[in-house]
Amino acid sequence: MNKIIILTDSSSNLNSSDRESFGVEEIIPMHYFLDGVMHDADGDWKEISYKDYYDAMRNGARAKSAQVNAAQYKEAFVKYLDKGYDVLSISCTSALSSSVKESFTARDELQPKYPDQKIRCIDSACCNYALALLIKDAAKLRDEGKDIDEIVEFIESVKLNYNEIGTVEKLTYLRAAGRVSASAAFFGGLFAVKPIIIYDTVGHNIAVAKVKGRRKSFEEIGDMVKKYADVTEHKTIYIAHADAIEDAEEVAEIIQSKYEEKLQIVFGVVEPVVGSSVGPGTLILGFYASKDMRVSR
Repeated sequence: MNKIIILTDSSSNLNSSDRESFGVEEIIPMHYFLDGVMHDADGDWKEISYKDYYDAMRNGARAKSAQVNAAQYKEAFVKYLDKGYDVLSISCTSALSSSVKESFTARDELQPKYPDQKIRCIDSACCNYALALLIKDAAKLRDEGKDIDEIVEFIESVKLNYNEIGTVEKLTYLRAAGRVSASAAFFGGLFAVKPIIIYDTVGHNIAVAKVKGRRKSFEEIGDMVKKYADVTEHKTIYIAHADAIEDAEEVAEIIQSKYEEKLQIVFGVVEPVVGSSVGPGTLILGFYASKDMRVSR
């Protein structure tokens, strides 16, 4: 049985120091444009600091994103195929990005050239820390000696359990990204309405609640985490913030107050590609959830 390497894209929100603990050999960058200038996205914020990025958005800079292309996947796959590895690529949900389809293109081109190795590409139906947690559990199975197809079977059977709850500070960025209508953004801003967003059964973002006021949105998130998070084996909850650490800490306190046992709550920053659509002030919580949290669109 060949050794397995695991690759993902930068929407997983992992930085370079996370790679070893999450069991990822390579993080392939998506791209973002800030006022028309393209940058590679990464969790380390090597090209632009997250403070500068989100401040630029607050000051009116336009941010857009671009997917991983087939050439990037091909280059990464070949690097490891040439060393005799099987390749497991786990990408951002196809509902939000075409990157995973580009991985399929690279796979289909390369597989005939490497008949003794396996290339498997997975649509995770999520991104950000939900994707990172899925990868971490896949890497655990690899390290226990499971073969690549056993890992794929596991991922496909449980991937809907990895979910997120998010809320935004302003709807204008979702409007610019085409995620909400102009009228919804206008009236939502006018009445301080905050959507509570999760993934549906195919990986789309969907608002499952709309509450009035920022503080109320934090309370709603806390209630939903308590209702849906499975903390029996997966005790870590990840909170990614878009330059809003104080708000992230407040949400963490609300969540912890609902549990007698001590949870592990880890903070990170929303990486720039997802950040381009949701804007500064956004909070995104990733955790292992009960499957019935996902709803049909």
